[in-house]
Amino acid sequence: MVDVAEGAGPVDRLHNLLLAMTGRVDDDGINSARELLGIGQPGAAAEYLTGCLLAGRIPVSSSEQYHLRRVLDETRSTHVLADRVNVVDSVPVDAHRFGEPAEDDGDLVAALAPVAARLQGVRGLWCASRTTPAGVSYGAVPRRILLAEVSPEGSTTAVAYQLIEALRRAGINCSVDVFDSGAELPEYHREALAAAHRVRLDAPPAPPVERPAREERPVERPAEQQRAAEPQRRAVEERPAEPERSIPQPAQPVSQPEHETALAQAAEAQAEANAMRVPPAVDAKLTDRERNLLRKLHEELAQREQDRSGGPRRQNGANNGEEGWTSTMPGGTGGFPPIGAAPANNQAYTPQQQRS
Repeated sequence: MVDVAEGAGPVDRLHNLLLAMTGRVDDDGINSARELLGIGQPGAAAEYLTGCLLAGRIPVSSSEQYHLRRVLDETRSTHVLADRVNVVDSVPVDAHRFGEPAEDDGDLVAALAPVAARLQGVRGLWCASRTTPAGVSYGAVPRRILLAEVSPEGSTTAVAYQLIEALRRAGINCSVDVFDSGAELPEYHREALAAAHRVRLDAPPAPPVERPAREERPVERPAEQQRAAEPQRRAVEERPAEPERSIPQPAQPVSQPEHETALAQAAEAQAEANAMRVPPAVDAKLTDRERNLLRKLHEELAQREQDRSGGPRRQNGANNGEEGWTSTMPGGTGGFPPIGAAPANNQAYTPQQQRS
């Protein structure tokens, strides 16, 4: 047990109790009690520590019980809780093992950089790794431990609170132990300092170590597998090469000027056909001969448009050379003889026949 002066107040007395019980109480319990002590609630911190001792049936000495009762009494807490702790004549020594942490200090330096200016009186920081569990409800191991030495110009409770809060915000699980310069330390902290290394907040973080690329070696197959795969390999090598298949080329699209010309001619022909259409009221009054003449006219217009676009000329009409639009029926004149033409039977009308 660390000696506590009679004139010390409850804060210093509880701080020394936490140092003495580190390694017996679980790490999160010690950190939580230090946080309560750092925000100025020593009564709540003493009750929390007492609750951890009662829950885990952790053995304490009679001297430790006495100082715990005094802290509870001075902070106007329930001091009768100290009478229920597990007091033993000789506290068993928990042998803990410490070593170098597997992680580098880059995350610690980055997490503590925002609060480095508020760490008043800190003379040094050390980091170690504990490979043994602590307390009843212990966490995963190995567990990193951060130790801080504070000069008389600083406050151990304030420094401990700043360190714990900065590491918690960064998501780093680490136990924090703070002690005064020149103070007598328990065996737990002496062994941790012996295995720890110095952490410097003003030094830039070390660059990551580049590991050489691992050379991949070909996997050697057994001789039996090689002999089994030999026939397949020969079959693949002796397989004749497949002839190259010709890929049909897509048809060349019609050039843009020719396509536009054809569209323009089709639109013009449609416009002319629409202009020649007869309203239904007028069409009802037309005779068959007039309708035939109108149909022939439409066909002639369509033929002219086709000839203009370069297409083959479609023969229309009689074979006697007459224009198609002048012939509405076979014969070219709709069944009527042309003016000045002889009758179909080549007989001329005599005056007597005309009078008769």
